[in-house]
Amino acid sequence: MGAVAAPSLLAVLNAHAAAQNGNAAPSFFSQAQSDLVSAVVDIIIPRSDTPGALDAGVPRFIDQMFKDVYTKDEQQHYLSALAAFEKKIGKPFLQLNAAQRKALITELHEEALAKSKDFEPASAPAFVLTTKKLAMLGFFMSQPGCTQVLQYVLVPGAYHADIPLTQAGNGKAWAVETELTI
Repeated sequence: MGAVAAPSLLAVLNAHAAAQNGNAAPSFFSQAQSDLVSAVVDIIIPRSDTPGALDAGVPRFIDQMFKDVYTKDEQQHYLSALAAFEKKIGKPFLQLNAAQRKALITELHEEALAKSKDFEPASAPAFVLTTKKLAMLGFFMSQPGCTQVLQYVLVPGAYHADIPLTQAGNGKAWAVETELTI
């Protein structure tokens, strides 16, 4: 666990440090690849009444994870999957309108889940699923994800047993909707 947690934490810290310094150039992806990953993570975790993936610096986190944590083979699989994703639609993803983008991501996400682990690791569904996993990891390890979305108590206070769920944490219920919307 520590072998995975330490590099992930380092990537989070590096991503947040880079985000504080403005829009620094990506260190693993090309700018076009980074823009594509940013557009996809914005669909996966959009801004609503809480911050979204872009607010939390998730694209930089993913860039840092591939630069600092993933092996050369894993990096190549992801870049191949990204290329397969771009090739699948026949034109640049960023030229699609918002509804088309969301529909494509939803379709590929459902395909990845339906095939479970039987799909090619360098395929468009693999790109969407890997991006989703990294987006969720980066978002929920970020300050906005931890403090504004998850149950967050800076320093635990007194123990209060048997309280209504609505009073637990920052007023948000622990249960979330079971239907995933991306």
